[in-house]
Amino acid sequence: MNKESVRVLGIDPGTSVTGWGVVEPAGAAFRCVASGTVGLPGRLQLGERLRRIRAAVEDLCRAHAPIAVALEKAFVARNVQSAFRLGEARGAVLIAAAEAGLPVFEYAPAHVKLTVVGYGRADKQQMVCGVALRLGAPRANQADEADALALALCHLIGARLRVPLHAPARRRGGAIV
Repeated sequence: MNKESVRVLGIDPGTSVTGWGVVEPAGAAFRCVASGTVGLPGRLQLGERLRRIRAAVEDLCRAHAPIAVALEKAFVARNVQSAFRLGEARGAVLIAAAEAGLPVFEYAPAHVKLTVVGYGRADKQQMVCGVALRLGAPRANQADEADALALALCHLIGARLRVPLHAPARRRGGAIV
């Protein structure tokens, strides 16, 4: 596997807006291949929004051929209903990744912030700016898009510490290590 084929799809799940970003190594740095959001109008039934998330992730996997999916780890929010909705959106992403045969790596928001911008309690604006600096790219249009790019970056930065990206991936229990 060469460096050009090492792409990670980051997903920031949500039932209103789901952010996504595809990142790959570019020498000693990283490059944004593509990014965006999936808008999910509130007038749609929840099942239809989840179907659209799943379909979008399936399309992104086909279009960009990532080797892995980086996903925000579930956390307990102040609003229990919001936490349930986040879990449902994550489920749609997990199913799409499984059907594409891709391993999913989960990262806590504080870990992503610490890895990408150096501060585990960074706010949305700091994340948007930090992601733009890391990728040498214009700022993401939405925080959800920047968060998805940050998830992919977090995985790739951590992967450099685990195993050289140009080496064949080792699989253990279905996950790349």
